[in-house]
Amino acid sequence: MTTRGLTTSVAFLDKTDLKELYEDSKKEAKVWREDYPAFERLADNGLMEGLDPNLPEVNDGSLAAALFKLPKRIVSSTLSGTVKALDRDEAWLSELANMQWQNEIIPHANTQAPFSRKWKDAVRKAATYGSVPLVTLFVEKDGKRRADFIVAQPQDVTLEPGKVSDYDSDAIIWDVYYTRTQLKSMIEEAKAENKESRESDSTSYNKWDIEALRRILKSKGLEERDGDDTPRSQQYKGDVKPKGYKFCIIFQRGIDAPFYMYHKQTDSTVREWSNPDPTGDVPVHFLYCYQDFVNPYGIGIVKLAGGTQNVLDYMRQADVLATQIGIRPPWLIEGDADSADLDSFAYVQDGMIFAGNAKVSRMEMANGIYNQIPARMSMYQASLQKLIPTGDTSSSATDSGDPTQSKTPAGVKLAAANLSIDDEDFKDNLYVTYEAVAKSMINTHFANMEGTDLMKLSDDEREILLKGGMEFPTDEMGEMSNQLEIVWDETRATFSFDVEPEQDKAADDADKLQGLMKIAELVAADPMLDQTLAMAGKKFNKGELYAEIIALTSDNDKIITDISPEDEQAMAEQEGMIDPATGLPMEQPMEQGAEQPMPQEQENPEVMANIQAVMEQYGVDEETALTALAAEAQGFAPEDVVAQIERMKAQQQGMPV
Repeated sequence: MTTRGLTTSVAFLDKTDLKELYEDSKKEAKVWREDYPAFERLADNGLMEGLDPNLPEVNDGSLAAALFKLPKRIVSSTLSGTVKALDRDEAWLSELANMQWQNEIIPHANTQAPFSRKWKDAVRKAATYGSVPLVTLFVEKDGKRRADFIVAQPQDVTLEPGKVSDYDSDAIIWDVYYTRTQLKSMIEEAKAENKESRESDSTSYNKWDIEALRRILKSKGLEERDGDDTPRSQQYKGDVKPKGYKFCIIFQRGIDAPFYMYHKQTDSTVREWSNPDPTGDVPVHFLYCYQDFVNPYGIGIVKLAGGTQNVLDYMRQADVLATQIGIRPPWLIEGDADSADLDSFAYVQDGMIFAGNAKVSRMEMANGIYNQIPARMSMYQASLQKLIPTGDTSSSATDSGDPTQSKTPAGVKLAAANLSIDDEDFKDNLYVTYEAVAKSMINTHFANMEGTDLMKLSDDEREILLKGGMEFPTDEMGEMSNQLEIVWDETRATFSFDVEPEQDKAADDADKLQGLMKIAELVAADPMLDQTLAMAGKKFNKGELYAEIIALTSDNDKIITDISPEDEQAMAEQEGMIDPATGLPMEQPMEQGAEQPMPQEQENPEVMANIQAVMEQYGVDEETALTALAAEAQGFAPEDVVAQIERMKAQQQGMPV
């Protein structure tokens, strides 16, 4: 076969290459995927095969649970991106593409499941198998045609032999199954397209081999999945195993590259069409968990942690069995067993055991191995937690969790940081694949839509398009309509798509709240903080601090409300003007024309004596002594007042506080 060259001249697969390509691709894929049944069992929390019949049918299930929790952290409901036209300068075209993506494509991209649900399923399967293929489609539903994508079964999609990733492959093969009814519909569709092409004297988009399709239909050659390609959950349920007329679709990379639908059983190519993506990208993209660029299908979490999970499952089974034996240990009967009534040997209330002439005792199991089961399970659990992205979630009991994992706040924070690293790495993979799939969908959508469509716009959307240079017709009243007629032939372009990574607002808010709480602790520990800040020309707003703490702690916007101007005026009239430094009423201004009171000829001797005593004892000026006495009068503890005097004295002398 020939592949892409480095020049503008590109060679593609010929129909004669398809059989060899398919067989080689499937053969190589089976080698890389030989452990898939074991991965599926672990992901489904299934029991090990060949289980000792004496062991209870129970598993630990930590790995399976972690796989279901993983997508909840990786896939955000707010995941979004920006579309941009690459080969046209009109700003409105990029804006229109963004509106189509958000309002038309995403809400209706629900083949298999809703858009976001498919991404969560893809993350779990990528962690299970190592990768999962996502296939872009152009589908018709409810009378409208749009781009969509599906999460394909990993065993159904194979890469070009010898390549190390989907990006490295110039050809990708996808196995599909059609029912008898679907095959008949395909034949009718082919006939209709050929007829329309003849009547319009144009070339049909698809090249059909209708006679080959009829021969396949007559052969009744229904096929089931190969055992190696059948998911474990379906292998033991024959009625639900996929069965039908098996075809494969060969996608090739390149602009106008030929795509083929091939039927291996009859070695016939039944359909041929061109790559609908104007960028030349293939419509299949793999979401990888980990890549080593050796295994083209990636490495999953299950491969890394599966062995440890098997040991942990066995230890769980052994522990349950040991517990059952401990609760109901076996009987040891010595001597004349025939004289004993064995049916009476039971733990029942007020029961009577008839031993006869036999010597009967319980066989209690209390050896070292049995006693060490909890510690061993904890050790294996700790090992598993290092391999799967969950972190150490154990408590701080002596034999619980990883004894080397610190349970201090710093240790817990480090473990959370390590978990965040794992999640961020997977998110990076998700963003790369999301961009590729979105780019494929938006380009396929704009390249294959035909005729015209009406799109209802909001006022904001209309303004965005107007600013982008789009012209809107007006009615007789000179008003513009919010209904846009899209002429698809006028919107042809190639587009890029850039993901907007989500910001971890929860983590940012937590760090911010922690900092504010430290400030609150400082305020509580230093009652003279206001006066200290005032001496430095600063003012502390305690209300703003508490309001911010409450806002970060609760979403209830009724806890803190703004004071209206009317309420503020009423409060001022009721409370009067209070000096924040002394807590005493401030001197009120006299009315115009009122006679000013004469100053007192003598100060209060007792107050002056106290001020003088403080000045002499602590070596401070009169203002500092007065501030200290005022603070003591407000109820501050004497030791706090003394400490503040020392700080103020040090500041006055230019010494470090």
